Amino acid sequence: MIKQLIKDLAFDNISLSQGLTRTKLVENKIKNQILKNWLKKELEGYEFEDNFLPPYRKIWSTISLTVELPWGTVQKIPVSTPDSFGEKARDTMNHHRIVEPISIVEQQIKNVEGAKGYIYLPTPMVEMLVSLYQEQIDQYNGVVRNASREVGKVQYQNVLEQTKQKLLDILMELDEQFPNLLDEYKMSEENSEKVQNIITTNIYGNNNPTNIASGVNVKQTNTISISTEDEKKLTDLGVENQDIAELKEIITDKDKTSLGSKVTGWLGKVSASVAAKGLYENIPEIAEFAQNLIM
Repeated sequence: MIKQLIKDLAFDNISLSQGLTRTKLVENKIKNQILKNWLKKELEGYEFEDNFLPPYRKIWSTISLTVELPWGTVQKIPVSTPDSFGEKARDTMNHHRIVEPISIVEQQIKNVEGAKGYIYLPTPMVEMLVSLYQEQIDQYNGVVRNASREVGKVQYQNVLEQTKQKLLDILMELDEQFPNLLDEYKMSEENSEKVQNIITTNIYGNNNPTNIASGVNVKQTNTISISTEDEKKLTDLGVENQDIAELKEIITDKDKTSLGSKVTGWLGKVSASVAAKGLYENIPEIAEFAQNLIM
C-alpha cells in the first residue's frame, strides 16, 4: 500500500490532498502523534498564529489601495507600512500566511489564470490603510474602492511542492525501515523511536540532529555539559528527570565516536514521551537543544 502510494504521489496520479488522506491509514498503524497532527493541519488548515506554520507558507505579499480618481481614472497605491506600527504589525502587513487546507491551495492554483492573483482585504483593514494615505487621496479628490494583496501563483505551487516532498520522504523512509509496515509492524520502543526520528526529521527539517549526524563519524572535541538552567528548560518542555539524567550520562561518556547515534536515540525516545503528553509543539525546541550538543 505504501509503495503504491509513493508511486501515485511521485507520478501525480493522485492529488496531494488525496495522498495526505491515504497517509492517515499509515499513521493509524504506527500511532505517531507528530504525523497525526501534521496531517490534520495540512488537511484541515493551520491557525493564523500557529508557531509552527511551515516557512514556505508565509510569503511576501504587497498590499495596494485601488483609488478611483476624477474622470474615471483608477490608480493603485502600494502600501508601505510605517515603523510606528511595530515589528509584529509590519510582519502581518508585509506577509501573507497561507493557512488554508491543501485541497483549497490546490483549488486556488487552478483558479489563478495568470502569474499573479489578488486577495481582497476586509473593510476594517481597508479603513485602517486609508487613514495612512488619506491626505494623499484627498489631494487628488480620490475615493478608495478596495485594497488587495498580490500573491504569486508560483508561491502557492511551492506550498504544494514542499509539502509533497516532505510526505514522499516520510513514506519512503518508513517503507525502507518497515517494508511490510501495514501487515507486520509491531508497536515496540525501538520501532517507535525509529518512526519518531523519521517523522521529526522530515517535518521539522534542520531542527532534528539526525540531519547532521548519523552517529558513526561524529567527532566531538569540545567539552559539553548540561547546566542547571538547561535542566530547567528541558523540564519545562516536558522532559522527565530520568531522561535528563540519561542525556547527561551520554554526553559525559569518554567515547565520543557514537555520541551522535546515542543522542539521536535519546531524542527519539523523549520525543515519543513528550508527544504522548500532548506537548508535540515542544519537540522542535528539544530537538534543537540536542542538535547543539553534537554540532
